[in-house]
Amino acid sequence: MCAKHRIPSLLLPAMGILLSACAQSEPVVLPDGPGRVVALENPAIEEASGLAVSRVSADRLWLHNDSGGAARLYAVDGQGRSLGEVDLPALQNLDWEDMDAFVMDDSPMLLIADVGDNSAQRPVVTLHWLEEPEPDQTTTAVTTSLHLRYPDGPRDCEAVAVDSGEAAIYLLTKRDQPPRLYRVPLAAQPLVATAEFVGTVNSIPEPTEQDLLEDPAYGANRSQPTAMSFAADGRRALVVTYKDAYLYERQDGESWLAALNRAPRRIDLPQFPQTEAGGMRADGRTAYVASEQLPAAMVEVTLP
Repeated sequence: MCAKHRIPSLLLPAMGILLSACAQSEPVVLPDGPGRVVALENPAIEEASGLAVSRVSADRLWLHNDSGGAARLYAVDGQGRSLGEVDLPALQNLDWEDMDAFVMDDSPMLLIADVGDNSAQRPVVTLHWLEEPEPDQTTTAVTTSLHLRYPDGPRDCEAVAVDSGEAAIYLLTKRDQPPRLYRVPLAAQPLVATAEFVGTVNSIPEPTEQDLLEDPAYGANRSQPTAMSFAADGRRALVVTYKDAYLYERQDGESWLAALNRAPRRIDLPQFPQTEAGGMRADGRTAYVASEQLPAAMVEVTLP
């Protein structure tokens, strides 16, 4: 059984990693390739729970902190160096759990998903989107805030992605087994929109006996989705969990539900304390995954 990378926290900023190539049937492990761990320079990024790669510059990443943090976006480059902070003074960070970058009407946009709900008690959650700011703007405002309910009651969700070609937002739940996939159009107009239940995603492996032995307290949670990202052309999806990430290829004319239910390639991630943020570059060739706990660290993975 393939052992997880266990990286001492003091070494995280300095060392690089290699993706392992442990043999297993499905899902398939990626071939050996470079993975580069970097420290996040800005000490204010203390609980990273959302990450998106800019559609303006492939070397600009946006992050935000988890619930109770400032309503603020943090810009960094691929080396983890700080590029700036942008406040959204009209918003409150109730439980921001994911971000995405996309293009709408030829404008680069950012989505902020205030959808966390650990106890499944929020009758309504909120999706905000805004034109992507420049890192030195200091403040900006959202373009749209869409209030959302699920057709079958409250759900905890930390994985949200936008399909620009379809003009739709997809939400993958965290605590359901198997995870449930929902969809809402970007053009949804009601004061409170109801998401469409698309189906269940059965391709993410359940925790193994080794997971439970290695982490008796939280090993059972290792397969829970904590982030999701689509490539700009709609051909690839990345789903991040506490343990690994999974890369899906989408065929012509295929729905996202069908694509997410085929065997993915498994990306063996370093064993960060709490992996809750991740995203892909627009071309779907590079992924970034970040830890929610200090010391703040991020891994860059080159995808095949």
